[in-house]
Amino acid sequence: MQLEKTMIMNKPILLLFSLSILFLTVIISPVSADVLPPKKQINFGISGDDVVCESGMFKVIKDRTNSVSCVNVKTVSKLVSLGWAKPVDETKLNDAIAKLTLSTGTINQLILIPISSDFGKQISKVSVGSYDFVFDVCASTQTIVSPSILIRSDSETKHYELSETVSPNSCVTSAVIIKASNPDSINAILQNKGDISQTILSLSEKVESLKLQLQDAKKSFGKENTEENKMIGTKIIDLRKQLNDTREDLQRIYFALYTPDKAKFVPQKLSFLGTPIEGESAVKISVSPSVASLNSYNVFFEACAGMKQVRLPVISISSDFESIDVKMGEKISPNTCQMSSAKIIATDPESISVNPAGNADSSIQVDELEVKINDLQKQLTSEKELLKILIHNPNRPENFEEQLTLHVEKITTLRNDVISAKSELSKILYLTYR
Repeated sequence: MQLEKTMIMNKPILLLFSLSILFLTVIISPVSADVLPPKKQINFGISGDDVVCESGMFKVIKDRTNSVSCVNVKTVSKLVSLGWAKPVDETKLNDAIAKLTLSTGTINQLILIPISSDFGKQISKVSVGSYDFVFDVCASTQTIVSPSILIRSDSETKHYELSETVSPNSCVTSAVIIKASNPDSINAILQNKGDISQTILSLSEKVESLKLQLQDAKKSFGKENTEENKMIGTKIIDLRKQLNDTREDLQRIYFALYTPDKAKFVPQKLSFLGTPIEGESAVKISVSPSVASLNSYNVFFEACAGMKQVRLPVISISSDFESIDVKMGEKISPNTCQMSSAKIIATDPESISVNPAGNADSSIQVDELEVKINDLQKQLTSEKELLKILIHNPNRPENFEEQLTLHVEKITTLRNDVISAKSELSKILYLTYR
């Protein structure tokens, strides 16, 4: 009896001890720090259901606070059994556990050179020194999106993320500066287990598929107000919603990962209504009753760009009851048009009008960021090519180590600039599509 009482009294202590050991396992697990923590994602405005977890982590709901947390996949079942986390979808958990064994690629060390002090005096190997570590990230049969690498030594640990996507059966060269007292202790581990990469690729494929379906539906939409056209119009609305929802998911993951596409139509000088394109315009094509609610109408319209591209077009739709702004979420190339639709409430459908409202406020930023990213990527590619030439040159110059260090520093700076710009672009597009 006394023993049973003692065990009951010690149960909270045992539970606390078990949780402490478990959390220690979660904390020391080598995971990438490149995905925004759940709390920061939620503070940004991402819902708990849409929070993105790092590679090798699993999303759970804390039982006591009902808040979202990302924990090591291997510890989920234990946390649930202890009552710390609410029950999870076992199928999703088993899929996540299975992905831990995926071999998405390898890290191949190319060169490791100590950085000389003042480019002349060699740093002693007894003390902690800095090294230029040049390596290849190679993908096997699966694409790796923004490879995350854990680089360790006896003096430093770094989480390193490439800005590039590594295609199947190919390699990307990169470099980093790392401190070590013993250079033999330096090693690199590819952390991508395939889960985030697979999600991004799946969403990207879905976006392309929906775009093609939407293109076909728009091409089959006629000018007459027939029942068939009404069905096609309803399909266009549904496809448009699916497309923007999928784009939102994709940009949200990119945004969390970082802290672009096919033309929709063949360029033409005539609008869908067969009239010449003369400057930026928006024209109502047809209006049909919606089954969604009383006095609700589906408005089909075309938006056209003149000589200048409309990056994130906004269309103003008004009636005798309300006015709405529709963000189309797609650029309109010069001298082309795009068809879209929206729902609006009106007591008199004849009162419905459609007018262009220019670009979304963020369109200039998007254009500038896309140009900036493209320019930085070109510089990064060029710098890496120069690095390859340098390290594979059998007749190395006398100042080889100095040149190597300069290239590594430039690559590191450019990589950080690319990731920063991509983060800002993803943030803007995510806010546009949501």
